[in-house]
Amino acid sequence: MDGREQAAMDAVRSYGAALRRIRVRLFAAYPELTDLSDLLAAVRSARVMPREGRSTTGIDYCVHGAGCRMTDEQGTEVDVDLVDGVEAFDGWRVQAFLAGHGDDGFSVDELHAACSRLAGRGELREVRALRWYAL
Repeated sequence: MDGREQAAMDAVRSYGAALRRIRVRLFAAYPELTDLSDLLAAVRSARVMPREGRSTTGIDYCVHGAGCRMTDEQGTEVDVDLVDGVEAFDGWRVQAFLAGHGDDGFSVDELHAACSRLAGRGELREVRALRWYAL
């Protein structure tokens, strides 16, 4: 493995760490919700939450299409979709996260390959082959 491949894996790990941190803070504000599917249902079906909002823990959220974008007070943004009932992300979402940090040096294909390598090591779970991954 070359240095660029390692750097891409580290970039995906950085996205994963931010997703964990922001997700925990968002759901801490809504103890009745345990995951993204609950949030989507609260917005779409039950209509007890607005599509966009800010949690009491300071996380902005925006429910869209099949998922949700979450942003902390420093502007760190992570995005996940509900894929086959699992909160998942792809290389495009990782690339958008990195661009928000001034690091847009990896292609989506490089990030997908990094995700695939991390899944092979047991650090991620492959939800759909070579496309969607989960923590």
